Amino acid sequence: MKKTIICIGREYGSGGHAIGKILAKRTGYEFYDKDRFIAIAKERGFEGEVEEYLEEQPMNSLLYSIALNYSRPKKKPFPFELVEELAAEKPCIIIGRCAGYLTHGQDNAFSVFVHADMEKRIATVMARDHINTRLKAKRKIEEIDEKRSAFRKEFTGQEWGQSKYYNLSIDTTHLTFDQAFCAKIFVTRTLAQNFYTQYARKAASGKFSVLPFIIKIRI
Repeated sequence: MKKTIICIGREYGSGGHAIGKILAKRTGYEFYDKDRFIAIAKERGFEGEVEEYLEEQPMNSLLYSIALNYSRPKKKPFPFELVEELAAEKPCIIIGRCAGYLTHGQDNAFSVFVHADMEKRIATVMARDHINTRLKAKRKIEEIDEKRSAFRKEFTGQEWGQSKYYNLSIDTTHLTFDQAFCAKIFVTRTLAQNFYTQYARKAASGKFSVLPFIIKIRI
């Protein structure tokens, strides 16, 4: 099935946001990051209520109580409702916000985690965020990563960044963001082709009399 919901988790400074923008540009998919979510929340009057969720910070008591009652609310809480609504509207790329967790199990969803070694991330953050020392950049990376990790743990009960929770992990340490994008496309298409090849061989050997479908992953 064609993947129309791409969810990208990322270490700070690894390039996940930039890769998401490249994907959006080349696929024509909608792009939802923190700024887009905040703008939508403002329009609907929910910005203050979901500030921690939009900023990917550990939950305060209000959001925590929302999460605890998620399985039995009369109306879904706005953060969950918003991600699910946007994902259902049209093909899209969602940065962070545990979107991969919220769309888990949907056949058209694909989750990615982008990471890199600390030295690469320090260099990226210094250049991008106009930070003049390695120590300040490293501290910023560690603080934001810690918040994202705590956010993921409190919100989902899962450890942040573990590959078993994602369909694909990409190490950008030795890749440009453009190269990482191409690697992602190559891997998913290769997986699909390998599956097709194995299935075709079984069909040719008589183990299957027909080849009822061809899997294509396009993202």
